[in-house]
Amino acid sequence: MPTKKKHDTVEFDFRGLTFEVDKTAFASLKVQTALNLGERDPRAANEAMDIVCCGHLVDYIGRIPDADGNAPDELGCSADDWSAFTSAMAEAISAKN
Repeated sequence: MPTKKKHDTVEFDFRGLTFEVDKTAFASLKVQTALNLGERDPRAANEAMDIVCCGHLVDYIGRIPDADGNAPDELGCSADDWSAFTSAMAEAISAKN
């Protein structure tokens, strides 16, 4: 029986806070398929993003500050702030260390 692959994670800073993401999960076909089919199956896309966020998706949504550094309200960050966060996350994942 094959052994499970060790997941490579990376920490990155975004607007003064540190977040951890799973590079191995992000590169997997299963996760990429779920993310790309998010409009058809938002639940699967959410679960995939939670895997990429090392199980901290809800926590991250509640922590991501706006561009001025203000904490999000009880509903979490805005769509624009989430988009900026995911762009920074993708850059951190693709960076060569």
